[in-house]
Amino acid sequence: MINMDAQTRARSPTRPQLPASTVGHIMSQVVECAPNGVALTLPDGRIALVNAELERMFGYARADLLDSPIERLVPERFRASHALLRDVNPGDTRSRTMGAGRELLGLRSDGTEFPIEVGISPLKTPDGMMVVETMVDISVRKSLQRMFQKIVEAAPCGMVMIDAKGRIVLVNPYAEVMFGYARTELIGNSLEMLLPERLRAVHEGHRRLYAEAPTVRLVGVDLDLTGRRKDGSEFPAEIALSPVPGEQDGLVLAAVTDITQRKAMQLELRQANANLEEFTYAASHDLKSPLRGISDLIEWVVEDLGAQAPPEVARNLGRVSDRIHRLERIIEDLLNYARAGQTSAEVESIDPKSLIDGAIDILPPAIGFSIVVNIDAQPFVGAKAPIETVLRNLVSNAVKHHDRPAGQIDIRAADEGRYCVFSVSDDGPGIPAVSQERVFRMFQTLTGGNGEHSGIGLALCKRLVESHGGWIKLESTGARGTTFRVWWPRFQWRKNDL
Repeated sequence: MINMDAQTRARSPTRPQLPASTVGHIMSQVVECAPNGVALTLPDGRIALVNAELERMFGYARADLLDSPIERLVPERFRASHALLRDVNPGDTRSRTMGAGRELLGLRSDGTEFPIEVGISPLKTPDGMMVVETMVDISVRKSLQRMFQKIVEAAPCGMVMIDAKGRIVLVNPYAEVMFGYARTELIGNSLEMLLPERLRAVHEGHRRLYAEAPTVRLVGVDLDLTGRRKDGSEFPAEIALSPVPGEQDGLVLAAVTDITQRKAMQLELRQANANLEEFTYAASHDLKSPLRGISDLIEWVVEDLGAQAPPEVARNLGRVSDRIHRLERIIEDLLNYARAGQTSAEVESIDPKSLIDGAIDILPPAIGFSIVVNIDAQPFVGAKAPIETVLRNLVSNAVKHHDRPAGQIDIRAADEGRYCVFSVSDDGPGIPAVSQERVFRMFQTLTGGNGEHSGIGLALCKRLVESHGGWIKLESTGARGTTFRVWWPRFQWRKNDL
């Protein structure tokens, strides 16, 4: 029977054996090159050895430290307690951190103080027990901690830090005001005290799941998340969670925002949109029918009078008919404006060139006008009908509001980050700076009121673009030429994407 252990040893290379003197020299060099300050002290606290980093850290020459008490490296007010903390039992060889949970300070040769972290390791030597103290200058770490605390304290939202067990370990003044608690009432208590009782059990389960895989996360965007004040009142909230890196595992910082005002504004906006839709639909149904009847009556009167109608009467009847048709267009435009606030659910692949060509083909022939198209954009996914309506309105406006019988219109499309930017430029009269803010308002026209335009076209364009996640901008020097630029999302947009 073969002895496998013997065979394995036979194959294994012989471990190199370094002389004790060599090992000692190497270890001495390791200590000397260590990035932390190292001091070897006798049982009575006198320094027997220091390394280069400790000299640099405290500003002493090595000769000045040897055989002097280690307590000279701490402020005088801490020396008695330091001597007690470094004392070790003869049989205890475990390494430990000096004064865990306490703030320790070092004293440099020039009298300045700085925060340090000290580790103690008992060392058994032929000459008896000695103590190895390793010292780390934590000034930078403390500075960052103070900076972090100042940022948290000054944050314009409630900041609450919890540990792995869900207990509150830090709050800022804003959180105290938001929830109506004093800091002493919150520290050490469960986070669930800030939630309504009906949500506490569910939230505790969510918190445990989050602790298993902590990530930066925004909570409450699509949920009705509610906070509870000390007086029992509740308010809608939004919470951003961020794991806190550091020595203590499981710390999480929660930024809490009271969104009561936002919710109220959203409710008012939804109500305003609902009222607008109700009004426009009522106007479409209740006004268009009587107008159609009046228009028919005017046509009958004109037919009855025939060629015998006095010129003044015929002219007035024509003016009445024109005004009826204008009012019908305004009602139809109002209905389109109301519908423009709704995001189109139908999305498809859109080729910018085909889109622009389709929008131009639908328009009446613009005799005397040349249209130049320049495309530098890739196909994208989106709602085709709304952007086609916008382009059609912009091109139509460029023709209708031109001050000459002939002109040129430039249409461009180019990719810009997450957006496809469409621009429609003309060589018309331009728009004065004082009028540029109001061109996107309803019923605003810069030309005389001849009854041909309702003044809703650009307002409709703006509403369509913004309801689909983009924006529109006017550029004009006021001399000659106007450019409208439209930033349209190159992705399937939802209202919470911005």
